[in-house]
Amino acid sequence: MKMEHFHLKLKKSSLPDRQSLASFKIALWTKIATTVAVLVFLSTICLNYFFPNLDYRINLLITGLIFVGMPHGALDVYILKQILKTKQRFLIGLLIYIGVLIPIIILWPLYPTVCFLFFLGYSLIHFADSDMQESASPAMIKAIEFLARVSLPFCLPFIFHQSETIEIVKWIQPQVNIMPFKSIFFFFGYVSLIFVAVYTVLRFLNSYKKLKDIELKSLEPLLISVLFILINPLLAFGIYFCFIHSIKHVVNVLQNIKINSPLTILPYWLIPLSGLPVLFYLYSANQDILGERVFQYIIIVLSSLALPHALLIRFGKSKLMLK
Repeated sequence: MKMEHFHLKLKKSSLPDRQSLASFKIALWTKIATTVAVLVFLSTICLNYFFPNLDYRINLLITGLIFVGMPHGALDVYILKQILKTKQRFLIGLLIYIGVLIPIIILWPLYPTVCFLFFLGYSLIHFADSDMQESASPAMIKAIEFLARVSLPFCLPFIFHQSETIEIVKWIQPQVNIMPFKSIFFFFGYVSLIFVAVYTVLRFLNSYKKLKDIELKSLEPLLISVLFILINPLLAFGIYFCFIHSIKHVVNVLQNIKINSPLTILPYWLIPLSGLPVLFYLYSANQDILGERVFQYIIIVLSSLALPHALLIRFGKSKLMLK
């Protein structure tokens, strides 16, 4: 009887409890965050050394995209594996994932403005949906937060930095003409600002009512608004995409999927590194027409990837309890 009790105790103690699992995830995220910070710092220095004529802001955006922005999308492969379990289902899911973006890649050169607006729409919805606070808020507060967030990353730069925003769009895709939709962008931009104000006030009142200090994350829509109003649109979006949206997504995924070792996610972290040096080279040397066209087509492919990524994350919210 004592021996049986000893075996049961030993078996029970060998199983990881919730606290140890949480500690592992915190330690894992800390290691990854530290590594990424060091890599971004060293890469920015190297780019400034080898390309002294390139704007330091572009260097910072490139390194942020390489080590934070793109890896958050590369984790889609890992999420697919977690959801679909078997190799056969995973391959089918991967084919569907690729199949979703192919029509956009084909149609984009034919209908650039329509495809750009479609890309803009599903990207903004994805940003707002993914960046929502995970706290158990009433449905009305969640709806107000979504409406506050949804137009910020594009409509605010268009309102407050219109010429620079149009120049960026033309630089990425010269065939796109967004000026006929100017009034729509203005409308949604100002509506978002109204909802940002309403959401912030409601959060303050809720904290005051419950005698709690307001959480800093409750001010995120307001801080994002200030970011897009005051800063150059390309730099503002780079900061938002790499260091707010992507980091939140990576942390969320790492907290909600089964990870046996940091080495299991390393391949998905390294996937973008093989392609982005090519993108950087084409950006820095796209003086000829061929290089410019290749660069623009790579941007189309990356933009098209946003749709299956957004659909997968929305699907993963119920399957993996992604917030």
